[in-house]
Amino acid sequence: MRDITIGKNEAGQKLKKFCFYYFKGVPQSFTFKMLRKKNILLNGKKATGDEILQLDDRVQLYFSEAAFAELRKEADPDRKLPRLADYPWFTKKTVLYEDEDILVLDKPYGVLTQKGTAKDRSLNDALIAYLLEKKEITPESLTTFRPSVSNRLDRNTSGIVAASKSKQGARELFRLFGEKDGRTTQKIYLAVVHGKCQLKGHFDRLNYVKSKSGNHAYVWMRGGRRPVETMIFGDPVQIWTEIYPLDYNRRKDVTLLLCRLHTGKSHQIRVTMRHYGYPVAGDPKYGDEVRNRRLDPELNGQLLHAYQLRLPNGVVVRSAVPDRIRAYFPDAAEKANERIQRITQG
Repeated sequence: MRDITIGKNEAGQKLKKFCFYYFKGVPQSFTFKMLRKKNILLNGKKATGDEILQLDDRVQLYFSEAAFAELRKEADPDRKLPRLADYPWFTKKTVLYEDEDILVLDKPYGVLTQKGTAKDRSLNDALIAYLLEKKEITPESLTTFRPSVSNRLDRNTSGIVAASKSKQGARELFRLFGEKDGRTTQKIYLAVVHGKCQLKGHFDRLNYVKSKSGNHAYVWMRGGRRPVETMIFGDPVQIWTEIYPLDYNRRKDVTLLLCRLHTGKSHQIRVTMRHYGYPVAGDPKYGDEVRNRRLDPELNGQLLHAYQLRLPNGVVVRSAVPDRIRAYFPDAAEKANERIQRITQG
């Protein structure tokens, strides 16, 4: 028998929906059968499943442990869970902001946001380990709600990643990063690009096309030639990026840019800068291999950093400029902060 106390992430939904999540993969008819047989009770009483769960309600499940193991299988809370000790790069400095519903994390260069295979270790798994260690979640609570990142950065892009700790936080971040509300002025990046880039202002009429496999994107100019692989690309959508040059390193022939996103498409900055002839330095997919090697033969991955995010509650969070960008522009943070103040006030 298990006695489950309803927390804020479970409250507000019907009992039957809670049971569907809890016994994920089991036919829904099983839940109704167990309710009729009184194997599932709400606050010690028979229930129909249509009751709305309240905070601190108790759901009693009368099954043997062997039955639980068979019913829940991969959903069982006793399966192997991530441990914070397995993520030595996740420190106190990783957490840039935290409240009851939202976390903002500082993703290092070279770390996956979400794992692609079962063996990968990711920021998302480290988040779960962190909340488990703080006892803000339990293995049991992961059955019905799993905290997760709300935006993704490529492995070699560093900086700000927001994550939800609750369903309320997930809703708030969905509105912030969601497609319909994506035309915001909240997300600011720093990028190092090849050449002396003098682009300045809003670039909002670019037609973005992405492969249906999600592996490649580019800007298509109307009237221009579409790729041979037309059938594997979706329809164009417009992307909008604000670009401001902050500094130029003459010796290395690279420019530091501040980029403010008004839409949030995959690889948006990298694709935009390649289109204008100023590819992001170190970019292995959209960049210039010859210029990358000339800049630094050991450079591995794009010099792109998610620097600032304004949260739904108005809090502004910034991530420290990484050394791999400061190596070319030591005062990048000061120049970025000055420009941000000018464009937000203007």
